[in-house]
Amino acid sequence: MAGFTFKRVSRWFLRPSAGGLQEEDEDSSERSGLLRSHLDHQIVPVTNSGNASKAVAVLVEPKTVALKVSMHCHGCARKVKKQVSKLEGVLSFKVDLESKKVTVVGDVSPTDVLESICKVMKHAELLVA
Repeated sequence: MAGFTFKRVSRWFLRPSAGGLQEEDEDSSERSGLLRSHLDHQIVPVTNSGNASKAVAVLVEPKTVALKVSMHCHGCARKVKKQVSKLEGVLSFKVDLESKKVTVVGDVSPTDVLESICKVMKHAELLVA
Protein backbone atom coordinates (compact mmCIF):
# COMPACT_ATOMS: atom_id res chain seq x y z
CA MET A 1 0.00 0.00 0.00
CA ALA A 2 2.29 2.68 -1.24
CA GLY A 3 1.32 6.22 -0.38
CA PHE A 4 -0.89 5.33 2.59
CA THR A 5 0.12 5.91 6.17
CA PHE A 6 -1.14 3.99 9.18
CA LYS A 7 -3.34 6.94 10.26
CA ARG A 8 -4.95 7.21 6.83
CA VAL A 9 -5.65 3.49 6.61
CA SER A 10 -6.77 3.15 10.22
CA ARG A 11 -9.44 5.81 9.93
CA TRP A 12 -11.21 3.58 7.42
CA PHE A 13 -11.23 0.59 9.76
CA LEU A 14 -11.27 1.92 13.31
CA ARG A 15 -13.97 3.80 15.19
CA PRO A 16 -13.02 7.04 16.92
CA SER A 17 -13.63 5.46 20.32
CA ALA A 18 -11.60 2.34 19.51
CA GLY A 19 -8.21 3.94 19.97
CA GLY A 20 -8.40 7.63 19.23
CA LEU A 21 -6.25 7.21 16.13
CA GLN A 22 -8.45 9.18 13.75
CA GLU A 23 -7.84 12.77 12.96
CA GLU A 24 -10.78 15.13 12.82
CA ASP A 25 -11.20 16.59 9.38
CA GLU A 26 -14.15 16.97 7.04
CA ASP A 27 -13.60 13.60 5.31
CA SER A 28 -13.07 11.54 8.44
CA SER A 29 -16.38 12.49 10.02
CA GLU A 30 -18.25 11.32 6.91
CA ARG A 31 -16.29 8.09 6.65
CA SER A 32 -16.51 7.26 10.32
CA GLY A 33 -20.26 7.86 10.22
CA LEU A 34 -20.63 5.29 7.48
CA LEU A 35 -18.28 2.88 9.20
CA ARG A 36 -19.93 3.40 12.53
CA SER A 37 -23.31 2.47 11.07
CA HIS A 38 -21.86 -0.78 9.74
CA LEU A 39 -19.91 -1.58 12.90
CA ASP A 40 -22.77 -0.90 15.30
CA HIS A 41 -24.96 -3.68 13.88
CA GLN A 42 -24.90 -6.96 15.70
CA ILE A 43 -23.53 -9.80 13.61
CA VAL A 44 -25.61 -12.96 13.68
CA PRO A 45 -23.78 -16.12 12.63
CA VAL A 46 -25.30 -17.98 9.71
CA THR A 47 -25.74 -21.68 10.31
CA ASN A 48 -25.59 -24.42 7.74
CA SER A 49 -29.12 -24.92 6.36
CA GLY A 50 -28.81 -28.70 6.74
CA ASN A 51 -28.14 -28.37 10.47
CA ALA A 52 -30.92 -25.80 10.88
CA SER A 53 -33.52 -28.12 9.38
CA LYS A 54 -32.39 -30.88 11.72
CA ALA A 55 -32.74 -28.55 14.69
CA VAL A 56 -36.24 -27.60 13.58
CA ALA A 57 -37.16 -31.24 13.01
CA VAL A 58 -36.18 -32.04 16.58
CA LEU A 59 -38.58 -29.39 17.87
CA VAL A 60 -41.54 -30.66 15.81
CA GLU A 61 -43.46 -33.45 17.50
CA PRO A 62 -43.79 -36.47 15.18
CA LYS A 63 -47.26 -37.50 14.02
CA THR A 64 -48.54 -41.05 13.60
CA VAL A 65 -50.55 -41.83 10.48
CA ALA A 66 -52.35 -45.19 10.19
CA LEU A 67 -53.78 -46.53 6.94
CA LYS A 68 -55.57 -49.63 5.78
CA VAL A 69 -54.09 -50.73 2.45
CA SER A 70 -55.30 -53.51 0.15
CA MET A 71 -52.11 -55.61 0.17
CA HIS A 72 -52.41 -59.23 -0.94
CA CYS A 73 -48.82 -60.47 -1.10
CA HIS A 74 -45.25 -59.68 -0.12
CA GLY A 75 -44.79 -57.86 -3.44
CA CYS A 76 -47.56 -55.43 -2.49
CA ALA A 77 -45.98 -54.87 0.92
CA ARG A 78 -42.60 -54.27 -0.71
CA LYS A 79 -44.12 -51.63 -3.06
CA VAL A 80 -45.69 -49.85 -0.09
CA LYS A 81 -42.41 -49.93 1.87
CA LYS A 82 -40.50 -48.50 -1.06
CA GLN A 83 -43.05 -45.74 -1.62
CA VAL A 84 -43.25 -44.73 2.07
CA SER A 85 -39.46 -44.69 2.39
CA LYS A 86 -39.33 -42.01 -0.34
CA LEU A 87 -41.54 -39.62 1.65
CA GLU A 88 -39.80 -36.64 3.21
CA GLY A 89 -40.14 -36.32 6.99
CA VAL A 90 -40.70 -40.02 7.73
CA LEU A 91 -38.89 -41.13 10.88
CA SER A 92 -40.15 -44.72 10.91
CA PHE A 93 -42.86 -46.90 9.41
CA LYS A 94 -44.34 -50.38 9.77
CA VAL A 95 -46.08 -52.40 7.10
CA ASP A 96 -48.17 -55.28 8.48
CA LEU A 97 -49.29 -57.57 5.65
CA GLU A 98 -51.55 -59.78 7.82
CA SER A 99 -53.67 -56.92 9.18
CA LYS A 100 -53.20 -54.87 5.96
CA LYS A 101 -52.17 -51.89 8.09
CA VAL A 102 -49.45 -49.30 7.44
CA THR A 103 -48.26 -47.04 10.25
CA VAL A 104 -46.05 -44.04 9.47
CA VAL A 105 -44.36 -41.88 12.14
CA GLY A 106 -42.78 -38.52 11.37
CA ASP A 107 -43.40 -34.97 10.29
CA VAL A 108 -45.84 -35.95 7.53
CA SER A 109 -49.40 -35.06 6.66
CA PRO A 110 -51.95 -37.88 6.44
CA THR A 111 -53.08 -36.78 2.97
CA ASP A 112 -49.50 -36.83 1.63
CA VAL A 113 -49.02 -40.38 2.90
CA LEU A 114 -52.37 -41.48 1.47
CA GLU A 115 -51.67 -39.91 -1.94
CA SER A 116 -48.22 -41.48 -2.07
CA ILE A 117 -49.49 -44.99 -1.29
CA CYS A 118 -52.37 -44.63 -3.76
CA LYS A 119 -49.78 -44.19 -6.52
CA VAL A 120 -48.72 -47.85 -6.13
CA MET A 121 -51.82 -49.53 -4.62
CA LYS A 122 -55.41 -49.66 -5.87
CA HIS A 123 -57.08 -48.98 -2.54
CA ALA A 124 -55.93 -47.26 0.64
CA GLU A 125 -57.82 -45.40 3.35
CA LEU A 126 -56.93 -43.47 6.48
CA LEU A 127 -57.76 -45.08 9.81
CA VAL A 128 -59.21 -42.85 12.52
CA ALA A 129 -56.98 -42.74 15.59
